[in-house]
Amino acid sequence: MIRYLIKNNMKLMTRSFINIMVLVICPLMVSAILTSAFTALMEKYEGSDGFKVGYKITGNVQDGFEDSIITMGDKSGIQFVKYTNEAPEDLLKNSDISCFVDFSEDTYKIYEKEDCQTEGKILEGAMSLYFDISSNYKLLINSQEDLVNVEKADFIPAVDSKDYYGIIEIVYFAWCAIVCAAGLLTNEKKYGIRNKFVISGISEVKIYLARLISLGAIVTVGVSLSAIASVLLFDVHWGNVLLSAIIVIFMVMASCAFGLMIYTITDSMVLTVIITFIIVWIAGYIGGSFETYMFSSTSQSVKELSPIYHENRALVEILLMGKSDYFISAVLYSLGICTGCSAIAVIAGKLRARLA
Repeated sequence: MIRYLIKNNMKLMTRSFINIMVLVICPLMVSAILTSAFTALMEKYEGSDGFKVGYKITGNVQDGFEDSIITMGDKSGIQFVKYTNEAPEDLLKNSDISCFVDFSEDTYKIYEKEDCQTEGKILEGAMSLYFDISSNYKLLINSQEDLVNVEKADFIPAVDSKDYYGIIEIVYFAWCAIVCAAGLLTNEKKYGIRNKFVISGISEVKIYLARLISLGAIVTVGVSLSAIASVLLFDVHWGNVLLSAIIVIFMVMASCAFGLMIYTITDSMVLTVIITFIIVWIAGYIGGSFETYMFSSTSQSVKELSPIYHENRALVEILLMGKSDYFISAVLYSLGICTGCSAIAVIAGKLRARLA
């Protein structure tokens, strides 16, 4: 019986073809707009391959100091070039050096070109680190071969805007899955189909599961078509397809259960769409559907309340690193929503059937 119900439900939903196309076309349109708007913001910083810095020494300094400064520069991608009598301002104007350092006995002064502020900051950082290791030059000179123990920290690589929005907009619109069931639910109510199910003795659990499975299948197809189109049209990458697919499938079932729960409680398609869109918009805003979660000013504790945040972050990190610490939480969050909403929907359906 449940297979017959699933088949019949899918036929009714596919007749409302335009509702399914919302899940295919809208993510592509919104991701294209946001990608265009935020491309510059999410561009990767390309580091400098190295730059030249002029220097001169006025006054007495420790023996070996000059050699240690040059060694430090070589390790930092800074080529120190010595000058004697030239004025720093003239050198910066007429030569290819980016900055100039005037070393004296107790201090140093840095000059930089107006268009070389990045190089100036790098130089300032290198010099500050160099001198902060010790308060006297003697220790620096004696330990110049091993001034700093350098370790590379783990970090998340930068993500391209088209990849980011190409993924997370599909997630966002997938949470509006209930629109695909509009044709089914409207016809059930219009022709009293649900009452006929009750009279025939079909359990509320079977009625609900038939709706959930058929809606989940339709939405999965729509989301898959949108994902394929994003790859073909915008060259969006999804990283590990298997892990991404697992997250999306659990997310789709959670979205369908959430929408069906609201409909069962309200018994109104209009109210269901309005309530769903409001909740999804809030969860999406917190979760990075519009403002990237990397640059969001929302506190971490608030962001982690949104299931969309867990799904967005897991999918983006899987793309960038092939794995994510948020994979488990994204799946469990979706599973919890699906289970909880399904239980509430079945209970609400039984109560409504008794009151009918």
